[in-house]
Amino acid sequence: MGATARDPNLFPPQGPALQPLKPPLAVNEAASIEDSKSVVHNFSIVIGGPVYDLLVRMALVKVGLPNVFRRIAALVAITWLPLLFLSLINGTAFGHTVRIPLLYDLSTYTRLLLALPLFVLAEVVIDPAIRRAVEEFVDARIVPETQLPEFEKLLHQIRRLRDSWIPELVLLILAFFPVFLFQHEWTVGTVSSWHTQGRGLTTGGWWYAAISAPVFRFILYRWIFRYFIWGLLLWRTSRLDLRLMPAHPDRAAGLEFLSLTQAKFGILFCSLSCVFVGPIANSIVHEGTSLSSYRSLIAAFLATSLIIGLLPLTLLAPKLKQTRHAGLLEFGRLGNQYTEAFDRKWVHPKEPPSEPLLGTGDIQSLADLGNSYAIVQDMRIAPITKRLVIQLTAQAGVPLVPIIVHSTPMSELVKVIVKMVA
Repeated sequence: MGATARDPNLFPPQGPALQPLKPPLAVNEAASIEDSKSVVHNFSIVIGGPVYDLLVRMALVKVGLPNVFRRIAALVAITWLPLLFLSLINGTAFGHTVRIPLLYDLSTYTRLLLALPLFVLAEVVIDPAIRRAVEEFVDARIVPETQLPEFEKLLHQIRRLRDSWIPELVLLILAFFPVFLFQHEWTVGTVSSWHTQGRGLTTGGWWYAAISAPVFRFILYRWIFRYFIWGLLLWRTSRLDLRLMPAHPDRAAGLEFLSLTQAKFGILFCSLSCVFVGPIANSIVHEGTSLSSYRSLIAAFLATSLIIGLLPLTLLAPKLKQTRHAGLLEFGRLGNQYTEAFDRKWVHPKEPPSEPLLGTGDIQSLADLGNSYAIVQDMRIAPITKRLVIQLTAQAGVPLVPIIVHSTPMSELVKVIVKMVA
């Protein structure tokens, strides 16, 4: 027969009672961390929202896939092709019936055939970059494990804001508001064009005012909303207890990767520049206006684009300024301790050092400490680099190049090219 079970009441354990092990708690904590990382790696500011869900149901977008070219083709079919068809019927697509026929309207080209596709293409450029940035906060341990639940909570809040129907409803109302009633170029008595003649709006003009322009404005407004979400995410993240290193060699406490992310938004400013350039190009080509009369406006546009492009990163300035200040104090104390020890050992020793000065690593360590302190001193209070400034300015300025070339005499262009090559 087998041995009977040991009765703990009859045979009390000897010695102090053992504390129960807690592997389930450790496993739960590990699972919680993995869940947080899953939320981080699946974060997106593009994939979601009522309009996105509608596009999925209409099969214009597959879940998790951008389907850029299909959506661009659909947008062109809705916004531009009807204008061409109606203008051909009205005889305002080309010829001399009106001052600016549709096929000669540079503003329509830049808005519907350049800017609008760029807004769609921006999703596959910007969203992966933001995903990588959010992942980097966790993978580089900038958000420590103790702060992962708070970071996960923040990402859930951003997702709820992204998926809310209220913001997109407001954007739709603003987009379809008949703003053309208050725009000078759409009033009777202005320069005749494919959309406006002496009797008022043409059929093509009505389609543009009722469909094409509102669709364009909605996509523009939605990107403005997404840009706000990105800025809100950075600001709320900066309020967490981040693990920032003031002596990090990137001179941004380890956040310079955000500069690379922000550079991807340059495609939005390139798209906005297309919208900005269109009316100027029409004025120069069809009305004979000189480019010099727009210099101040162009400079203001580039400056505003750069300021808006850098604005989200400036939201991190209070956190980085605090990190730099704390780093200077900490490295200052460390420097005092090390230099005092160095002085006692090598400068004013009470007895000869036990090792020769030549070949000692103390001097190199002192130099390394000085370099670390210099890095903290040079630390930027925002992860903004010179390269980022140049990239954003260049991307906003690219659409301006054709009108600059068009308005500049060939002899001056040759001189500029020669100077650049020489």
